[in-house]
Amino acid sequence: MRRIRTSALAGVTLTALCVMLPLGAALLAQNTRAAASPSAETGTPVDIVVQGAVDSELQPLLAALEEKEEIQIAAWTFWRGRMGGRRVVVSRTEVGPINAVAATTLALVNFRPRLVVNQGTAGATEPWLKVFDIVVGEAAVDYGAFRSAHADAGAGVDQARWTPTSHFLRLDGRQRVEFKNFPGDPETMRAALATPYARGRVIKSVIGSAFEFNREVDRLVWVRKTYGAVSEDMESAFAAGAAAGFKTRFLAIRIISDSEFYAPEIQRTAGEHCAAFVVDVITKTLRSGPGDRPGIR
Repeated sequence: MRRIRTSALAGVTLTALCVMLPLGAALLAQNTRAAASPSAETGTPVDIVVQGAVDSELQPLLAALEEKEEIQIAAWTFWRGRMGGRRVVVSRTEVGPINAVAATTLALVNFRPRLVVNQGTAGATEPWLKVFDIVVGEAAVDYGAFRSAHADAGAGVDQARWTPTSHFLRLDGRQRVEFKNFPGDPETMRAALATPYARGRVIKSVIGSAFEFNREVDRLVWVRKTYGAVSEDMESAFAAGAAAGFKTRFLAIRIISDSEFYAPEIQRTAGEHCAAFVVDVITKTLRSGPGDRPGIR
């Protein structure tokens, strides 16, 4: 749609505007319905939505998804099917916070999952983490959320003046609830930690997210010390925040693909290894518990 410049409105009469505004609203509503049209076909709520930002983080999941159908909603792609006897939707969120929030919200509204699993690659902020180690998120935190104290011109940029800030969600439209981070679902976390994995360690810790790609070791150390995050990615915490707003269970699972401490080159196969691990979590370790909630054997 072309933009109408303000100056072009000078000759438009009030009557014309009264006609144009309802027409514009009708067109917007029509476009909105078209973008969300798959919601009318989603039917029964699914058990799990599994997310990955890029194709390399999705292939083992898509290969394991039976009876899959592709559903396109606006700019985001979903595949619905069955995995390990469960109703599963695989979501390609695309990269970054905007995509993560949008894709998660669309999944929550259209597919009404009982659980969201965000998975994929991450960089290490801890020097002892090795490439292909997997971090199961006991919490996900936005390490780009901070405020700085005043400093005069010429005083430079000093991370020592930065302090973390929280996210707030008005759950049920009432009182705002503070989230310093977004906790992972305990049952699913236990299932992930109990799943065998041969390529490295599986640990639980805090997963960090921001729309950043940090290669300065001092910055990485600051993230770890300030937020407790042992890894950094661009989506987990933001998907977690959207899930929290819908009171939907959430877990982030991230594999270390690179480390500025000793292995700065990104290992391109890491995303596939993480997705394969998540397939094992879903098909081999999770079970149906009370209320059809995924639990562990």
